[in-house]
Amino acid sequence: MDFVIDTGEMAVPVEVKAEANLKAKSLKTFRDRFYPEISVRTSMADYKKEDWLINLPLYAIEEIYECVRQNMKENL
Repeated sequence: MDFVIDTGEMAVPVEVKAEANLKAKSLKTFRDRFYPEISVRTSMADYKKEDWLINLPLYAIEEIYECVRQNMKENL
């Protein structure tokens, strides 16, 4: 895990990968310990939303807050 974003409502862990390698061991460890509602991994891979993880392409990093907000709306 590289960063934590504070949305005002929750803390969102973020892991940044420089390549398409998607092994996020530290992010998974953080998730297993603190149970965040959503986590974000950025990399060269395409966008993909899973149950607990948003895979966000590096080129779209400016959309990170919007992705988190959208996820919060969907889970209300």
